[in-house]
Amino acid sequence: MIVAAYRLALHLYPRTFRREYADDMVALLAAQLRDEGAARVAARTLADLLVTVPVRHLEAHMSRASTTTVIAALVALAAVLAVVGGPAGLVAAVTVAAVAGLTWSRSRPVVGDGSGDGRWWKLLLGGAGLLVALIAVTTATGELPSGGWFAAMFVGLTALVLMATGLVLGIAARFRTT
Repeated sequence: MIVAAYRLALHLYPRTFRREYADDMVALLAAQLRDEGAARVAARTLADLLVTVPVRHLEAHMSRASTTTVIAALVALAAVLAVVGGPAGLVAAVTVAAVAGLTWSRSRPVVGDGSGDGRWWKLLLGGAGLLVALIAVTTATGELPSGGWFAAMFVGLTALVLMATGLVLGIAARFRTT
């Protein structure tokens, strides 16, 4: 059933891309389903579709499409949504920012021995997500309950430490690869 749904979802890709890669993509999905749980494969495949379909369409319509351009557009959209959209815009902005992060992470070439050098962005995004969640919760609740100030400070400091660690590791990884 997942393979049949995936075959249908492949029609979301541009025709030229689909003609060239559809059979290989279906074969890869079938192999993954044999090796892993269906729920995990389906979730990963859905995330992949959300990220790659828009990118492939932009590439099909742009003479020199750049993933960086797509990421910049998504980040700009997230910023606009966060500023003008209120609470619903904040949720939409976090979603768009997550798609931008996934797009960026999937566009980078695989490097290193898998020892964790390329995982710094998870710390950076995790810290940013924690900070956004803290801001959303404190905005929605208004005043903090008694004892809430300590919890909010702890969460805020944890978010800042995660982002700082991710930033430092990212800079270190960048200098190691150049």
